[in-house]
Amino acid sequence: MPDSPELQEKLSRFACQRCNECCKKPGFVYLQKEEPEKIAVRLGLSEFDFINQFCELEDRRKLVLKKNTDESCIFLAAEGCKIHSVKPMQCREFPVKWRTPASFKYCEGLKKIFP
Repeated sequence: MPDSPELQEKLSRFACQRCNECCKKPGFVYLQKEEPEKIAVRLGLSEFDFINQFCELEDRRKLVLKKNTDESCIFLAAEGCKIHSVKPMQCREFPVKWRTPASFKYCEGLKKIFP
């Protein structure tokens, strides 16, 4: 079901607070076709080495970022996302283009516009 115009209007005011809570939640970060190369360049790696070190194959055909044992993103550091400038589209689109009902409970940016 598409978002209502009222919800879209509120979401248009979303400003990430860099709380990094979304990076700590279980789930997969799926990579689009061009993203491994961009991230590899940012990390100073070949695309092959990046994929071998930091990715897994989900459902035998979808490339995803590896996770830490606590389910947090492998690129989450104390100071935030280590690949912020080239983070995957899935991360960039959160929570405006996609979100779960739980997002409203942990995302500081959503809490500011949906108190």
